[in-house]
Amino acid sequence: MERLRHSDYLRLLDFVAGLQEPVALADFGSHIVRLTSELLPGATIAFDQIDQEGGLYAFDHNVEIGPEELQRFVARLQEVYQQNPIYTYISGGGRSPVVDISDLASRRQLHRTDFYHDIFRPYGIEHQVNVLLSRPGWINALTINRDRPIPQRMKTLLTLAIRHIQIAHRNACAMDKISRIVQPAGDSLLTAREAEVFSWLGEGKRNSEIAIILGCSSRTIDKHVQNILRKTRTETRTAAVRNGPGGG
Repeated sequence: MERLRHSDYLRLLDFVAGLQEPVALADFGSHIVRLTSELLPGATIAFDQIDQEGGLYAFDHNVEIGPEELQRFVARLQEVYQQNPIYTYISGGGRSPVVDISDLASRRQLHRTDFYHDIFRPYGIEHQVNVLLSRPGWINALTINRDRPIPQRMKTLLTLAIRHIQIAHRNACAMDKISRIVQPAGDSLLTAREAEVFSWLGEGKRNSEIAIILGCSSRTIDKHVQNILRKTRTETRTAAVRNGPGGG
């Protein structure tokens, strides 16, 4: 394990302290991206959440990118993410919590994929380390991306922090489960993310516009709107907004 600097330890302590803050599952992605960006300055950070059954893809990041470009990026990412070597690793039963994709495929193999040309290359990304987090039915990965090899110092910091990241994510999942259990009888109440979507429906925003605002794909918003209509027992967006999130 590479020897760390005094400044590294200070950032690590701040990182661990930030992880102890209670965060709803819907906000965990943006929270962990912000903290990791401070822990590993100079790296491109993203947090990917993939619903394996529903095929929904949620994506938080620290890249400065315009709304239209982000929408195109997320749409293409959802089409080609299975070409990322980490997906094959996870699908094959890989369980190591910190994985460098250079250990899974050569650069030559990676460069042959549409994933590299459409997702990595436009942003100068050549190397990626993944922190894998467990959640039944989902693929969750915190990714550290750079144009150069990931320094061993960064990997050491991740190795020291991984247990705290796992606990923070597990706590966020537990909070989400508890909030559902303690809700009043019936399924009319909305999740935190659905409530966000609902509020933008009330502003008259289209699904594509809400996807840009929340930084996810239109398909994800479509699914949230379907859930809102079901929970509010309505057939149209207008009726859902008129009746409110408490149902009809």
